[in-house]
Amino acid sequence: MKTSTDIVIHINESLDSQNRVTLSDKVKKMVGVVSASLSDAKPHFMIVGYNPSETKAYDVVNNVRKTGMHAQLISWL
Repeated sequence: MKTSTDIVIHINESLDSQNRVTLSDKVKKMVGVVSASLSDAKPHFMIVGYNPSETKAYDVVNNVRKTGMHAQLISWL
């Protein structure tokens, strides 16, 4: 049984490298989140791995929005 799921979140704002790291770190602190990353190559796309038995994609996106970002769920991987 698969224990984690990956999603792609689009973030409208342009973030510099340090703010991408800060945002990723905040998301990683969520219960159930396994990984979160924003790359320099595609700075508007965050890939988040999470355990669906502990949290939901909706909650991850809302957590990003609570930081002041405009974010949308793009897809599951």
